[in-house]
Amino acid sequence: MKHAKISSRKSATLLDGLPPRHFRPEIHGLRGLAILGVVAFHLYGSGRVSGGIDIFLAISGFLFTAMLLREATESGGSIRAGRYFLRLLKRLVIPAALVITVTFLAAWMVFPSTRHPQLLIEARASLFYVENWQLIADTMSYEVAGAAASPFQHFWSLSVQGQFFLIWPLVAIAAVWCAKRLNRSATSLMIVLVMFVLAASLIHAVYMQTISQDRAYFMTTTRFWEFAFGGLLALVSSRITLGPSVRLVAGWAGLGMVVSTGFIMDGAEVFPGPLALWPLLGFALILMSSPGQDSNASPRPGVERLLTLKPIGWVGDLAYGLYLWHWPLLIFYLEVRDRDEVGLRGGTLILLLSFALAWLTHRLVEVPLSRSSFSRPRLKLGLAAGTLVAAAVGTSAAIGVLNAPAEARTQPSSTEGPSFGAAAVGTPWGDLWDGAEVHPPIPNIANDMPAYYGWDCRQRNGHDPGTGEALVCEDPDAPSTPRATVMIAGGSHAGQWHQAFVVMAEQNDWELLVVDKSGCRFGGISNVETNKCAEWNVNFLDVLDERQPDLVITPGSVVAREGDGPETIEAGAPDRWQEITESGSELLLMRGTPRPNEDAPECLAEGGGALECGPTFETLADDDPLDGIDLPDSTHTLDMTEYLCFDGSCPAVIGEVAVYRDSSHLTNSYVESMVPMLEEELRGRTPDLFRG
Repeated sequence: MKHAKISSRKSATLLDGLPPRHFRPEIHGLRGLAILGVVAFHLYGSGRVSGGIDIFLAISGFLFTAMLLREATESGGSIRAGRYFLRLLKRLVIPAALVITVTFLAAWMVFPSTRHPQLLIEARASLFYVENWQLIADTMSYEVAGAAASPFQHFWSLSVQGQFFLIWPLVAIAAVWCAKRLNRSATSLMIVLVMFVLAASLIHAVYMQTISQDRAYFMTTTRFWEFAFGGLLALVSSRITLGPSVRLVAGWAGLGMVVSTGFIMDGAEVFPGPLALWPLLGFALILMSSPGQDSNASPRPGVERLLTLKPIGWVGDLAYGLYLWHWPLLIFYLEVRDRDEVGLRGGTLILLLSFALAWLTHRLVEVPLSRSSFSRPRLKLGLAAGTLVAAAVGTSAAIGVLNAPAEARTQPSSTEGPSFGAAAVGTPWGDLWDGAEVHPPIPNIANDMPAYYGWDCRQRNGHDPGTGEALVCEDPDAPSTPRATVMIAGGSHAGQWHQAFVVMAEQNDWELLVVDKSGCRFGGISNVETNKCAEWNVNFLDVLDERQPDLVITPGSVVAREGDGPETIEAGAPDRWQEITESGSELLLMRGTPRPNEDAPECLAEGGGALECGPTFETLADDDPLDGIDLPDSTHTLDMTEYLCFDGSCPAVIGEVAVYRDSSHLTNSYVESMVPMLEEELRGRTPDLFRG
C-alpha cells in the first residue's frame, strides 16, 4: 500500500503543471489573420514581409508543444506514432500534395521547357518537406537561375514546419524520460529543453545573418526558436494572470504589433533575427489577454472578441488552403502577363481565386479527411509511404533524364559546309539562326556546363567558414609525365573555358587543373576574416607554390550586363597577376565575355531570336581594357570576342550552336567549337606548350 502511495505521488508530480486541454478560438482567428497578412503583402506589399509566417510558426509551436507533452506524459513517455503521423497526413500532407500536383502540371504548361528540370526538383523537395534546403542550395549556387520565381517557393515555411513536426515529439519524450528519472514534473523539464532550443536557435540565427541573410531566412535551425517561443508560451501562459484592464490593453497592443510588422520593418532583411520578436511578442500579448477558461471574466471589448468573429473564424478555416494556393496563382499571373509586379486589379483577382480554391479544398478535401476514422493507421501510412517512394523514384528518374549532360558534337550538322559553332563566323553559313535547329536542344542547354562541376571540388559561393580554402580539381586524365601543367583559376567565368583546354590538354599531354571559387575573381584583398573571396585569393598563392603550374588562365576584364556599368578590370587584380607571375608561372588573361540581359535558353524557349536573346554589343568597351595597362612580365592576353560578337551584335546562337547556357556563361558546346581558333592564338603566345 505504501508503494502504491509513492507511485501515485510520483505520477502526480510528473503530471503537475501540464498545459490545459481546451480550444482557443482566438488563436484560430489569429492564424487566419496572420495568413491573410502574408497573402496581402505578397500581392500588394512590393516584396515586403508581413511577419505572418513567424506568427504561424509560433502558433504551431504553441499547439503542438502542449499536445505532444500531454500525450507523452499521460502515457508515461510515449506517443502513438501511427495516430500522430496519420493526423499530419490528413491535415497537412494530402492537401499540400494536391496543390503540388496541380501546380506542377500547370507550371509544366506555363513555363518554358528550360525550367522543367528545376520544376521537378522543387516539386519533389516540396513533397518531401525539404524545399527550404533546396532554396538554400540554389541561392548558394551561382549558376542556378529561376528559383526566385518558383511557384513552389512558399513551401519553404511548410517544409520548416514539417521538420519541426518530425523532431518535436522526440523533445517531448525526452522531457518525460528525464522528468521520471529526476522525479520532477514533465512540464518543468520541457520548459528547460524548450528554452535551450530557443536560445541556441536564436543565437544561430543572429550568426547566420552575418554570413547570409538569404540562407538565414530559410534555414530550419534559425527558425526553430520561433516554434520554441510558441512552445514556451504553451507551457507558462496558463500560469500568468492579468487583470481585466491590463488584458484589454495588452490584447489591443499585441494586435497592433502583429498588424504593424510589415509596415515598420522589412522582414526579408531582418527575420528571423531578434526583430522577429516584435510580431511574436504581439502574439504573446494577445494570448495572455484572453480570459481563457475564466468564466467570471467580464465581457469587455477585448481583442479576443474580434478574433472570434465568424468572418475571421472563416478565414482561419481557409488559412491553410489560402496559403497553399495564392503563391502559385501569383507566379502564374506574372508569367502569363509577363510582368514583374501585380497591380491592384490583378492582385484582387488572385485574392478572390485563392479564396475560391481554398474554400473548395476545405470543403472537398480537408473536412472529409478530418471526419475519416483513425482505424488501421499503419495500413494507411504504409500506402502513403509507398506513394511517396514511387513519387520520389519517378521524379528522380525524370530529373536524371532532363538534366542529362549535353553530348559534345564537333562535326558540322550541315552538308553544305563547316557551319558548326564558331567555325561559322565570317562564312556564308554564319547568317543568323532561323530557329530550325540548335545544339544542344533548348531544354538541355542549361546543362551544357564544364565536366568538373560534377567532381565535388569547386569551392562554394558565399562567405561561410571554410569557403576561403583554395580547392584543386585534379585532372582525371592527366598523363603520367605531363608536358606541362596548365591551371584554370578564378570563378565560373574562368571555368567556362574548361572544355576547350580539356581538348588541347589531351592533344598535347598537359595536366589540366582547375581552382574555382564560385562567384569570385582575382582582386583586392581586405577583410579576410569575413570576405572569403579575399581569403581565397590569399590561399591561392599556397596552391601556386605547391603545384607550380606552367600557365595560369583567368579572365582579365569583367563585362557587366546592360545598364550595370562599362567593361572594367577588377580593382586589385593587377596585384594578384603580379604575384602569379612572380611565382614562376606564365599568365594568360582572357578578355571577359559579354552577358545576356536575361536567361538566354529561356528566351529561346519562349520563341526569341538569336539577336533578341543575346547580349548587347554596347556592353563591351571599344578596345580591350587589357591593351591599355602595363602588365607583368610573362603575361599574355587573349581576346576571343570576334567569335562571340560581330556585325554589331552578339547572337545567342551561332552556327546552330547555343552560345550561352544561362544569363552569364558560355556553353560547353560553343567553347569546344572555338578550340581551333583558341589553339592558333595560344600557339603564337606560348609555343613551348604545344607539340610540333
